[in-house]
Amino acid sequence: MVRTILVLLVFVSFFSCRALKDSPKYKLTDGIYITRNAGKKVTVYVENTEDSVLVYSLPSGKQTKPGSAKLMKPKMIFPRAGVDEEIASSKYRKNTFDLDVLTIPFKFRPSTSTLNTQLSNHLNGALYLGYRSDTYELSYKSNPIGKVNQRITHFGFSAGLATGIGSTPLNPWVTDDNITDEYDGFVWSKAVCILMGVEKLNFGLALGIDHLMDSNRQFWIYQGKPYLGLTVGLNIN
Repeated sequence: MVRTILVLLVFVSFFSCRALKDSPKYKLTDGIYITRNAGKKVTVYVENTEDSVLVYSLPSGKQTKPGSAKLMKPKMIFPRAGVDEEIASSKYRKNTFDLDVLTIPFKFRPSTSTLNTQLSNHLNGALYLGYRSDTYELSYKSNPIGKVNQRITHFGFSAGLATGIGSTPLNPWVTDDNITDEYDGFVWSKAVCILMGVEKLNFGLALGIDHLMDSNRQFWIYQGKPYLGLTVGLNIN
């Protein structure tokens, strides 16, 4: 059962990475964002057309009724006509709930009365739910042949909770000699995470605990003990 679940996790990770590789260039999607104008925070609606980005001002902070943005004229249009040098970049921020698939490739476990500090790197996978803030920086620059190129850089920050499954080695050393066998045990992991995102990939730290799911849980020296982990994840929403 454990082997089957872990194999499925490997397949999910593989196809998630393949989807990332095949996905189009990251872009500023249509939606409501927060930006700055004359030093003040303002709410805008960003709309992408075939060759331009239109930015509508929303004075009320939100649309008053469905479709109202279509009746307005954009306050800014990118790229502007006659560009012969780099346009000053514009930043747009969006706050959302975040759903990720992540793994914790390295877990740092504090020392115990019988073992020194341990660094483990065993197979695991988890689902993450948190609150996220994404910042997009939009700029344009004319190349040597006069064509205007768009550039979008993205950075995200998220904090939330993760839960998932994984494996851990069981042997006499991690059970205070209460078992004689050596095998990979099935663990359920829970963690508080802080993530930083670049496009679809996320990297961060996790503070969590593991629970061994078999009858030797009472002997495992790390049962319910905190660990510090490094996370790598893929944003799926």
